[in-house]
Amino acid sequence: MVQEPYWFLFSKDSVPLAARHGSPWRYDTFVPIIFAGADIPAQRISRLTHPVHIAPTLSNYRGIKPSADSVGVPLYEVLSGHTE
Repeated sequence: MVQEPYWFLFSKDSVPLAARHGSPWRYDTFVPIIFAGADIPAQRISRLTHPVHIAPTLSNYRGIKPSADSVGVPLYEVLSGHTE
């Protein structure tokens, strides 16, 4: 079931469900990714990224091999100020 754009489903307690997994509408596909730490420079990455890039980025940051089934790539902008 796909609701119309900007329509919301309600639970039995009348609590609006503002976002759902699997919604095709662009406003519902934006996932903010935030990394914070002493060696991570403040910046905004303007290129397209995906949540699958989080695990490889963290693995690279910690200097460990990513999972064999990892499909993302490290966000090197996040790692540019990191020294271990």
